[in-house]
Amino acid sequence: MNKRNFFNVIDFGSSKIRLSTFDINFNEKFSDSINVSINEDFKNHFEAINKIVKKAEKKFSHHIEDIILTLDSVELFVIDISLTKNVDRSSKVNKLYESLILELKQIINSYYDKYYLSQVIIDKCILDNERIFEELPKDKIIINNLKVDFKLVCFPKKFIKKIKDNFIKINLNILNTFCSSYVKSQSYVKKIIKDKVSFLDIGCRRSSFIFFEKKKLKFIETIPIGGINITKDISKIFEISETDAEELKKSLNKTYTEFAYENNKLENSNIIQEIINKNISIDLLKKVILYRVQEIMDLSFKKSKINSRKYTLEDTELLLIGEGSKIFNNNSFYLNDRFGFKSINFYTETDVQICKCALDNHIKNYDLPRIISKKQGIFERFFNFFSK
Repeated sequence: MNKRNFFNVIDFGSSKIRLSTFDINFNEKFSDSINVSINEDFKNHFEAINKIVKKAEKKFSHHIEDIILTLDSVELFVIDISLTKNVDRSSKVNKLYESLILELKQIINSYYDKYYLSQVIIDKCILDNERIFEELPKDKIIINNLKVDFKLVCFPKKFIKKIKDNFIKINLNILNTFCSSYVKSQSYVKKIIKDKVSFLDIGCRRSSFIFFEKKKLKFIETIPIGGINITKDISKIFEISETDAEELKKSLNKTYTEFAYENNKLENSNIIQEIINKNISIDLLKKVILYRVQEIMDLSFKKSKINSRKYTLEDTELLLIGEGSKIFNNNSFYLNDRFGFKSINFYTETDVQICKCALDNHIKNYDLPRIISKKQGIFERFFNFFSK
């Protein structure tokens, strides 16, 4: 298998590393994942990556060099910006768009230099002040001007540099870096026949709320609370280690249990016995989980300030994704819904599916024009020195 004829995608989660390999027809050829414990220097993450990469290399009998990376951060930053390009003579949209993208990246370098631009998302295109398009009409002709409303997904540069430096140490080159919660939800929303769809991506250390209207992203908000906070609550209240608390929490996945503010019964008798043997109150355990889940949802939606943005969550489908949301799978949560969702459901994802979302975005974005940094000559440097 020629190494140039396939794509390698790594999903860099806080608690799980995924690697999937696809051929040129986007068919999955390899997939594996490893759960990791959290540490600040990502040592455990890169040990896991090394292990999975070697396993894939052994299967394909050659070295993996290039990867597509998907990850998330509590410090995710989204910028809304509009740019207009006027023309003296008629021109194709695609040609003007390239110059807009370069201008956009220059703006980021000049005014948002602490951020790394991960994704450029088109919200709306207006041709000659009257023709409106939801997507870029590449082959259309412009007579006067092109206006594009963008949403820019950014990560802190320090965070990305730390990740990239570690990948360089293990001889892996990153072709593209995407926001995991966005690429997943953007892919899933295409399959849903609803005008308004929201996603709550509950990760290990953060939760992201993503809102779409008519398949278009309207906003993303992130809070620094996730599944690890539920684990820490269980650990603290029942005075057990975080490792035991995590296992106890995961044991409740798919147990057909009701989580409500009034006492109710746990359905799975095996789980009941296991919890009783640990001298833990079942009712208290469920309340600990319920209250923290309620807080995650309330804070995620409150921070979004959705009503101030002329959007409402009424009649909106809410889908729960991410590792931290697995406790919702087959369990029933009776939460205080203060936002008027039409329905709240768990959305099943697979490791391959998550990585495929990143690949789809890579194929769509690989040909964006890039800023080429040329080396300055001695006279140019001399001039720039005195012009500051």
